[in-house]
This record gives sequence, structure tokens and C-alpha cells, in this order.
Amino acid sequence: MKRSLAVLLCATALLAGACGAKGEDTATEQEGATTTAVDSSASAVKKWGDLDSPCGSGSAKVSAAEAGTGADKLYIGIANDRGSTIRPGLNKEIYDSSLAFIKWCNDQGGISGLKIEPVDLDGQLLQVEAAMTKACKSIFAMVGGAYVQDDLEFSGKDGSDFHKCKLIDLPAFAVSVKKSESNGQVQPIPNPAYKKATAWIQDFKKLYPSESKKNVVVYGELPSLKVVKSQYDAAVESVGGMEALPALSYPVVGLTDWGPLADKVISSGATSLYYIGEPANLANLMAKLTEKKWPGKVLNETNVYDEKTFSKGPEAVEGITVRVPFPPFEEASDFPAVKQYLDNLKAYDPSSKAASLGIQSTSAWLLFASAAKKCAADNGDTIDRTCILKTAKTFTDWTAGGLHAPSNPGSSEPTQCSLLLEAKGGKWVRLYPEIGGTDDDKDGFHCPSDSSATVTEDLGKGAVDPSRPA
Repeated sequence: MKRSLAVLLCATALLAGACGAKGEDTATEQEGATTTAVDSSASAVKKWGDLDSPCGSGSAKVSAAEAGTGADKLYIGIANDRGSTIRPGLNKEIYDSSLAFIKWCNDQGGISGLKIEPVDLDGQLLQVEAAMTKACKSIFAMVGGAYVQDDLEFSGKDGSDFHKCKLIDLPAFAVSVKKSESNGQVQPIPNPAYKKATAWIQDFKKLYPSESKKNVVVYGELPSLKVVKSQYDAAVESVGGMEALPALSYPVVGLTDWGPLADKVISSGATSLYYIGEPANLANLMAKLTEKKWPGKVLNETNVYDEKTFSKGPEAVEGITVRVPFPPFEEASDFPAVKQYLDNLKAYDPSSKAASLGIQSTSAWLLFASAAKKCAADNGDTIDRTCILKTAKTFTDWTAGGLHAPSNPGSSEPTQCSLLLEAKGGKWVRLYPEIGGTDDDKDGFHCPSDSSATVTEDLGKGAVDPSRPA
């Protein structure tokens, strides 16, 4: 059980390396983003932000050989781990966001007239193979979900292996190198193993030229977290001008006294810190660093955009910086697609909570629906798996109607856009760029060209089936 918990914590923290992250406790009614119930006829909304709705009437049909349970509907599997006994509700936000989108889309007639039937693929963290056995028998595609241990999708067995079953996936996120570098899937916000965005590090360095000079990485002692560290190391080297001090690690479970680790940060001479791990553990470390009056600046990945970060009091994390790939919920009134995400959750599932992974899940659904609609139009009303994959990759400037920074789905490139938030008085506020300011390149993001680094370290290989066309 202890090993299982370690795997869970590892993978949860690893989401920090993706363009989006967990944020599972972020409520839908944060300051500046209070939502109001939309009209019960939410289907009347024919756009998602600036994207024309991909849902509506029609006479499409599913390729019979790939239909799964039946060709009467689109039977779509939603990967999740919310039934985990180790961490109940794990990634529940991607399941909730998926159901909310499906209801919104079905109220408009489905996709080209085909209603979507959700299939719960709850892997419960440790039962992914069983969930994949269900998927192989019953679904057309996997959309909008993800497993914390997504490498387990590739069991190597007939009837439970992603490739052997010829499945396709448009996931909310990919964790492992095996999944993120695999074929048969298209990520709406790519998280390639061998590329790392650098704009956010460049921006941090610009904002804090003195503090950024000596940087130390603090990460959990697990192989998966070392992948994130390796990616960051490559990005820092590419940016230049930042001395990378010897990294410091910590056990992901069982650590009760964070004082010694804080002492190591201070004695290292670091003037800045990059943290890889869960928000609550960052709060523990920062409480000690604040107590010891360490004056440095802290840079974090998106998973730290979470109320757990304030669990030791706002003063412990005052001034920490977080990068996010989407307009924050606090600014929803200025970004229609984000507000629509919040409104849609409230209209169709009032008990659910907004989360950054919910943004990614919704983006995956919008991409799938857009690709399916085009496939039906181009292929005599027939929707098949190969067409979905090929068509999804044609959306090369994808924002899901303004839900997030521009991305190139299916590519091996992360988004080059950056948006930094700062913890201030127990709240998240925009730090950079200023909306409408000089460095606002698009929709509140700073998007310098050529802002990604190549990772040369061997991190492993993706699960690639050479017999598959995509």
C-alpha cells in the first residue's frame, strides 16, 4: 500500500510537468469568477468562446467495425481514477467536466446527430488493465480523461492493450513518457517528453534578474519526478544566465519535519527555487523557509494553482510564482470561454468544482467533436478512428475557443506562451504579462518565438505501434 501511495503522489506531482494540472479544490465561485446559473436551455449557446459549436443535428454514423457497444451512438470512454481507495475522487474533475460537456453537446443533438454515450473507465489507480478490458469491448474512442498511471494502458495483452485493441485517445493529459510519446493519441495541449517550454522561465528571469541567478530544484524522490527535473534542467540551460545549483530531493511520503530541507535550501546559497511536487508539501516547505526568513523567489508549475497551497496560511507562500496555460478563473469575466466552462459546470453538474484539468478535459472534448464533425462532413456521414486522429492534428492553432493558450495538437512541441500568477494575500493574481501591455502577445499571454528547449537525456520511449497509421 505504501508503494501504491508513493506512485500516486509521484504521478499527481508529475502533472506539474504538463501544461495543465490538478487544482482539484479550486471552487467555481472564486473571486472575480462568481458564476450564475445559465438558462436551462444551455443548448441555445451555439458557440464555445469564439469557437462555433461542433455539436448539432445531422445523420452521421459510426464505422460499424469500430463502434464498440453499438453504432446507434458515440460510445466514448472517460479514463479516470476517481474510485481509488488510496485517494478517493482522484481526477474526478476530468470526469465531471466530461459529463458536463456531453450534456451540453447532446442537448444540441450530439455530434452531427449522433448522441454521445459516456462509458466510465474508472481505473481506480491500480485497476487500469481491467478498465482497458472494458474499453476494448465497448467504446469507439477515449476522450477527455486520463489515468495517473497511464503507462498501464499498454498491458501487452490481447483484449486489454490500447494498441492491440486499435483504440484512439484524445486525453486531458498524458503523464508517462510511454503515453505522451505514443501513437494513436492526440493531446489538445501537448506534453512531449523531450521538449520543454522556456518562455515562463525567461519571464521569471526578466521579472527577478537578481533572485533568479542561483536556482535550486527541489523534487520528490521518484523516477517520474526526475523526468520533470530533467526537462526543467534542459530549459534552464537553454535560457542561460541562471546557475543551476545541485538539486535537493525529499521523500514523497512520510516526511513530517520540513525544517532540515529548508536549511539545505538556505545553505545552498540559492536565491530562487523551482519546486516539483504536491501543493500541500510546497506549503510545508514554504512555511519553514518563511519562518527562517529565506528571501528567495519560488517558481512553480501549474499544479500549485490550488487552494492547498495556502494550507499553512497565506503568509507562508506570499509572492510565489506559478505558470498557467489558461486564463485564471479569477479573470473569467474577461475571457468568455473560461466563463462558459464555469457556467457549464454549474448548469449541468452544480456539485462539481472547476479545475485546471477540467479545462484540459473540455479542450479535448471540443477537439474531438470538431474533428468528428469534419470527418462526417468529408466522409459521407461516416466517422472512423483514423479520420479522427488525422483531422485532430489539422487544428494547428488550437485554443478551444479561448480556453487556453494556443497549442498544436498532436505535435511534439509544447505551447510557447506564458502567463505567470502570483500568490498575494491568499489569492492568485496576474503577475505577467499585463493584459493589453507590451508583452501581451495574444489573449493575455506572452508568446515569444523559439521558446522551447530540447531534452537530450534519455528519458525512455513511447509505446509506438508501427502498424498504426497515426
